[in-house]
Amino acid sequence: MKFARLAVGVCLGLAMAGCADPSDISTPPGPSAVAEQRGDEPSSASFTAFGTQRVWGNGMAVTVAAPRSLRPSDTSFPQSPRTAVFTLTVVNGTKTAYRTSQLSVRALVDGQPVAEVRDSVQGLNGVGAGVNEVAPGAETVLTMAFAVPADPVRLRLVVEPNGADQDPSATFEGVA
Repeated sequence: MKFARLAVGVCLGLAMAGCADPSDISTPPGPSAVAEQRGDEPSSASFTAFGTQRVWGNGMAVTVAAPRSLRPSDTSFPQSPRTAVFTLTVVNGTKTAYRTSQLSVRALVDGQPVAEVRDSVQGLNGVGAGVNEVAPGAETVLTMAFAVPADPVRLRLVVEPNGADQDPSATFEGVA
């Protein structure tokens, strides 16, 4: 009986995933790499590719996966032609607990800021919804979305683990 319930749950999940229009969802594959940065000063390398892990000298590490593209729901805010969804993995390699409320993430297209999207229908509740404490040696995964034009664009995602305009920072770049 337990197996039957599990099988029904899996089938239901697959059926729901199959309801999405494949032209609206794309997940570009990306290589996994590590860019290490000694100390807390900004790197001489301007940008880090999506899918690369940025590691600072204190042990803090952030990976930004390549974006997925979604069509926003009717209740998303702000409304936009398309939403670029990013998965951030924060690894606390420091000796003290890290609070994700310190994390600042902003997106730029052509040097101009783009708005973070909140779309509760699709589980996109903003970086503030993922407030938790990450113990030393632990990691957490956050999902964020940004409003982008209908056509693919080159996007920069600035990640600042100690807050806006605080060092260290990493700028991830790629097509979204």
